[in-house]
Amino acid sequence: MGGSSDGTPSTGPFGMLPYDEDEAGKAVLATFKSWDYTSCENHMCVPDFKKQAGVKEYQDKATYIYLYNPRRTLKNPDPTWLTGWDKMPEDEKANTSDETYQALIVAAMRRTWLAKCYADYLAIDKEARALDAKWATEIAEASKVPGPYGRIGALLDLQKTAQKSASSQSVIDILMTQVGFQRDLRVAIKKAYESTGRDYLYAIVSGAPQQNDVRARLDAATERDMYCAYAASNGTPKTPALDSAGRGNSYTERGAKYVKPLFSEETMKKIDRLQEKEEKKSVDEVRPGNFSKVYIEGIEKGEKEIPGHPKLGYYSGFGEVKKITQNSGKTELEILYAYTNEYAYDCVETNRIHSIQNGRIVYREICKTGKSIQETTVRLTLGEMPEGVTVQVGDKVEGYAIVKKHEAKTVTDTKPLIKKTELWVLELEHLSKLTRKEKLVGQWF
Repeated sequence: MGGSSDGTPSTGPFGMLPYDEDEAGKAVLATFKSWDYTSCENHMCVPDFKKQAGVKEYQDKATYIYLYNPRRTLKNPDPTWLTGWDKMPEDEKANTSDETYQALIVAAMRRTWLAKCYADYLAIDKEARALDAKWATEIAEASKVPGPYGRIGALLDLQKTAQKSASSQSVIDILMTQVGFQRDLRVAIKKAYESTGRDYLYAIVSGAPQQNDVRARLDAATERDMYCAYAASNGTPKTPALDSAGRGNSYTERGAKYVKPLFSEETMKKIDRLQEKEEKKSVDEVRPGNFSKVYIEGIEKGEKEIPGHPKLGYYSGFGEVKKITQNSGKTELEILYAYTNEYAYDCVETNRIHSIQNGRIVYREICKTGKSIQETTVRLTLGEMPEGVTVQVGDKVEGYAIVKKHEAKTVTDTKPLIKKTELWVLELEHLSKLTRKEKLVGQWF
């Protein structure tokens, strides 16, 4: 092959190159400075860059093709991004020169795209943290509401409002409506249940939280890197994906190896699966204890117990309030429930056919009728009640209560009459439901 030993042929009049080195260098620099992530697409990037810079092919006497190689005459135009500039070959063989142009293109695309992504995320982060601050104020105010019913209720109302606007349509939606305050709200709700002695209720009512997009908001730099790492390949409504040429596709990969990656190896290692890890962490921190619903009947039989809450069980509200009294500043309810059932006894078979079943004749019987009566009395002392809620005669009350006493007796046990009585003495710890004349007055968690 003709030309000098360094791969740059001496052609043209008097052995001179067929271009002006200074002018060629200036044109390439101007093109590089004006080039951004929108300047080209895919396989057209190298041809488009050379065309804009006015770079043309030339041949030596052996008809080998050459191109001006900026690496041969220019200083590193962007040391921040062209980190491998000094390692790039300087000869002007077409394939070698193309590596330099690929590197220039990739560097310009990455530099400008990342600047765009950083600016986009800065605006998102500012708005998101302003939302977090707004919600933090509301969460703090709700957490100060006196009394368990008001406090937990206020926080649950906030959660309903937050969930109405929650969306996972895009990564930006997630950042704005799922990350940050949603996690803080879940933590505040769990704390409200626990601080009012209702950890068992939190577990029974809330159940195990789902691992979704809810997580804590991390520092701005980490959130930005996660956002831009996602946007580079997938794009978002605000930030377009970086064209594959800028990421180093088959048309730019030889030059891309001389360019700094969008994100360092350390950064990629840090954010690898970080979102998933943070979501799991958010679930774990609000996971309820191992509690399940236990009824007072099971408590009395010694079958079950709510851990950490001895003798506490659910009273399902059988019977209506018949009497309300005040005793030492406490309200006591007397609730009565009676159930009567009839049964047959002393039956005598007659000769009259009643039916035929499976080929067998069944004769009518003459029986006496007995009664089974179950009378239950509940003496329920009310604990702290929801603000403005009072119980009236005729109401039905449900909730979690401590079993103070239970007695069951058979008063009469004869053929014509079986009568049993039962007494429950309870202290209401949490009112769950209040019904008046078959209409719901209120329900609390």
